[in-house]
Amino acid sequence: MNRFYLSLLFACLLTSCFAQDYFEGEVHFKTTYQSLHPNLPEELLVQEFGDTLVGYVQEHRYIMQTNLKGSTGQATMLMLMDENLIYVIMEKSDTILRYPMDRVEEELLTIHKIQDDTKVILGDECPSVMFNTKDPDPKSPFTLSIGKYYYNPKYKLNKQSYANHYSGHWNAIINETGAICVRNEVRREPLYTSVMEAFAIIPKEVPDELFDVNSYNKVIVDLPAE
Repeated sequence: MNRFYLSLLFACLLTSCFAQDYFEGEVHFKTTYQSLHPNLPEELLVQEFGDTLVGYVQEHRYIMQTNLKGSTGQATMLMLMDENLIYVIMEKSDTILRYPMDRVEEELLTIHKIQDDTKVILGDECPSVMFNTKDPDPKSPFTLSIGKYYYNPKYKLNKQSYANHYSGHWNAIINETGAICVRNEVRREPLYTSVMEAFAIIPKEVPDELFDVNSYNKVIVDLPAE
């Protein structure tokens, strides 16, 4: 074996040693709600926000499909970090909403890992982070969001891919966790609490075709950046 092939073999081995395997596949969640307001029935929360969610995850983009039960039908969100764009597709709407991923809706108050607060989810012990935000819009129905997110370090995400994902402050969350969140406990003051927990995680190849926004054959409408 000549020197060229030895160098090539060494380079391949070195690359393999330092390669980072990030999760690709499906994550299935179940969501439950508890109303904090006497005029807000939990049935309405299920209708408006759904009680199941399926995530399709690639390294640089993902999809969320939620089974809303209201007049709009199922909601699909294409989260394209590689293009810095979010597409919102409602099943019974003729249009698709598009806006920048670096659009900030709420003010981040705090995010940090919680010591000695873990839960066993799908057989794995999962650590947690505290994540609190507030809505600066005085017309918003939510005054404060208090969250605790449990994550599984086994299902790694690329922090760099999420660096510009300011929408929902997922850049900050993934920077802390570096992994799939498998249980999200959120208190949305003053209206309700929700718990979204994964009941199935399926590592598999996710087809690129799922991310083709043109396949929906709908008119795209741009929302302002702010």
